[in-house]
Amino acid sequence: MPSRRLETRPLRGDDTEAWAMAERAGAHGVYVRNALAAGEGEGFVARAAAGDVLAWFGDRGNLVVLGPELLSPGDVDGIADAVQTWRRSWRLAMGPTALVEALRQRTLGKPLLLRDQVYYRGDAATAAADCVRRDARRAQRADRDRLVQATLQLNASDLNIPPAQVDRRWLRDTIDGRIAEGTTWVLGATGAVQCKLDIGSEGPGGSVIEGVFTFPPHRGHGLATALVATCLAAAPGPVFLHVGRHNAPARAAYARAGMHEVGTCRLLLLG
Repeated sequence: MPSRRLETRPLRGDDTEAWAMAERAGAHGVYVRNALAAGEGEGFVARAAAGDVLAWFGDRGNLVVLGPELLSPGDVDGIADAVQTWRRSWRLAMGPTALVEALRQRTLGKPLLLRDQVYYRGDAATAAADCVRRDARRAQRADRDRLVQATLQLNASDLNIPPAQVDRRWLRDTIDGRIAEGTTWVLGATGAVQCKLDIGSEGPGGSVIEGVFTFPPHRGHGLATALVATCLAAAPGPVFLHVGRHNAPARAAYARAGMHEVGTCRLLLLG
């Protein structure tokens, strides 16, 4: 079936319809819901036969698409065309399988990643109390070099991004920003972090955990489970994260911390 041009409209600052779409999307819509509440990013809503589809473009080159999983081939191609002609560029896309596959077909070269992600949810009530650590702390400036190492190693192992391709100045600035905001949590002595995670988004939809990493010499001791459980126990609302379906050790750690699976999506990362 050939693609067809779909009716689209840009997102507005007071877009209650888009807010409702993000809320209905559950775990997959949390990041968008928080961003819309904060007035961050931009995008559009497309009218497809199976229902409206929302495409949100963030400032970090991320694209999140919310909408029905079962779209007609013509609507899939129409939405993918609209994404490709929108004024914002993107490098990472998450959304319904067929639509992400259509975006992949429109890109040149081999992607760094194309895989299924599993969403997890937890909160203070589900946190594994026996895993909570009192020595978990917010990262300090003296931890920056160690956090740079953690991010480079995580990017290489989980996202196939070679360290040489990462802009060090941008990375240090990003880490400094998270330290200033208090959104990076760690275990380990100052300057000798053993395990870390970031709170990548906070807002009315809940919190989103990103970048969980334990340095290889410290693995096998439940540090990631402990750090996630500690963040769950301290959270005022629901907490979400997503992880590659293939990553059995990480998924087991999140389940032990008190999180449970609540959905899936397809992820595409361009080189």
